[in-house]
Order: sequence, then C-alpha cells, then structure tokens
Amino acid sequence: MSEAVIIEFSRKPLWKRSMAVHEAGHAVAAWLNGAINIEISLADEFRIAKGSSGKISDDCRAVCFHDTYNARTYILVDMIILFAGVMAEHLYSDEDPKILLKKSGRGDAVDIQKLLDEHRQSGAIEDECQALYGRAYSLSLELVKRYWWEIIALAKLTENFNYIPYNKIRSLLGMFPSMNQGFNILKELEA
Repeated sequence: MSEAVIIEFSRKPLWKRSMAVHEAGHAVAAWLNGAINIEISLADEFRIAKGSSGKISDDCRAVCFHDTYNARTYILVDMIILFAGVMAEHLYSDEDPKILLKKSGRGDAVDIQKLLDEHRQSGAIEDECQALYGRAYSLSLELVKRYWWEIIALAKLTENFNYIPYNKIRSLLGMFPSMNQGFNILKELEA
C-alpha cells in the first residue's frame, strides 16, 4: 500500500510581479548613479515596508531605500532614479509610463513634482523645468532599456525574498560587469 503525496502550494503573492520590477528599476538606477546602502522591501499585508536601521515606509506597496553621496545628489539624478521604477514597470507591462505615474508611481510623481518645485525656487523658469522633466524621463527610459536584464535579475530576487538588504544588492549587482563601469552613467546615456 503506497502513501498519498500531499502537495501544498504557497499562498498567492501579496503584490504583483510588476512591483518587484518597479523597485528593481529604482535600485539599479540608484546604483548606477552612485547611491549606497540600497535596499528593497515589499510591504506586508498592512502596507508597511521595513528596511534596516529602523527604516519604515507606511501606506505603500514597496520601497527602494538608498543613500546618495551629497556631491552626486542633484535634481536630474534624483529624477532619473524616481522615473526608473515606472520605466521598468512600463517595459515589463507595456503600460504607458504617464498612466503608471498616476497609478503605481503616484508617490514617485509627487516626489518628482517636489524636485521640480525646488528647481523653480532656485530660479528656473517653466521651460527649463519642462526640459529637465523631459530629459530625466528620456534618460531613465534609456537606462532601464540598457540594464533590463540586471533589473529582471534583481526583481526575481526581490519577488522571492520580499526584502533585499544592501549587502545582497551589492553582491548581485557587483557580479555584472556592466554594473561596474564607474558612475558616469549620465555621460554614457547622453552620448
């Protein structure tokens, strides 16, 4: 007499795969622009995402925490990192990035608007703000296209573990020769 085999399936993931792709897009863009301490956390059922050292983001589905070097932080880089999540999700789902900025990228859109407001406060006119927006939008799309498979690798890791600490991100992205070419990504993308 043989024993029956019981197969149990894991519960359905809390968030769609596109969320992992979205956050991986942010992480890869941050990495390429010199950010450090990059972490990805998918939120729990209470919509709380937790990182190391007590970092918490509430009322969200996922978050990419990162620290930037002060010397490298400026509005264009920050906007590229913010747009990269939506652009990665766009390539994954084929949904219009402008629509995604109103849905899964709402928080990113708010942060992009804050950066544009900061740019206006520093004396930029509306045409300059629109040019900056268009440049960041285009450069982030180019970045995501160029590093698509690295984004997918990180997204798969995120999807399976829900939280990826900075040492794991550093280890994974450090394995790709394409990710270790220095931090001149803007010059490379604009060439």
